[in-house]
Amino acid sequence: MRYFLPILAVALVLIVACTTPVLEKPNVTATATNTGANLGLSWTAITSASGYYVYVDGTKHTVSSTSYDVDSVAKLVEVSAYTGSTESDKWSLNTAAVKTTSVTVDNVNGSGANNAFYFNSSGTGLAIPLTQATDIDFVMDVSGSETEMRSPDSYSPVYNSKDNASALATSTDFDAYELAPASGVYNTVRVLSSGALYGLWIDLTNNGWSTDDHFGKMKVEGISGNTLTLTLGYQKTGGLRWLK
Repeated sequence: MRYFLPILAVALVLIVACTTPVLEKPNVTATATNTGANLGLSWTAITSASGYYVYVDGTKHTVSSTSYDVDSVAKLVEVSAYTGSTESDKWSLNTAAVKTTSVTVDNVNGSGANNAFYFNSSGTGLAIPLTQATDIDFVMDVSGSETEMRSPDSYSPVYNSKDNASALATSTDFDAYELAPASGVYNTVRVLSSGALYGLWIDLTNNGWSTDDHFGKMKVEGISGNTLTLTLGYQKTGGLRWLK
């Protein structure tokens, strides 16, 4: 009899383990919506799931359908399936803007070699020479005594076909600037001021807003002679205007 209770306990554990469903991690498709202000999520239904959790910067939302529209700027979005107290592994998307500090760019009147900058596939901002014409996102130029930033397609001949533009922010707080503006306030040629903050729109196909665009931000930390020092931010998710 003294062996019966331990054996029964083990049997009960095995029965519970066998009846607890193993939930798959949702396979989520994330697409910028509402001209980049929102992020639409959709996924295929998970067998045995009672519903789903969507986490937006750690805040949990319970969802009964297989889609969700994230309408607030976030740095991390996650989705899991659940049934009872069982939860699947989380699908996740890092939506934080990639920040690059101390980028030094010369204008075309200077003797420096790097008169432009671009964002690489990792979202890092890099100063480059004009000879890297196909990579260029913005060129630093001059007009009289003023420093300008210009789209690479605003020249003749063009450096490349990107129709990139900037918008002046009302704030100068780089980290607090969390959403690039929608179309209507951008210019492909922009006179720059030291200390000013700008939203960036990288329109790769020159077709207005689309999910193959990218958005970013730029603060001019200082202008000294022909040299500018910049802090840059870049959203890697196509079409999304979030810059948190």
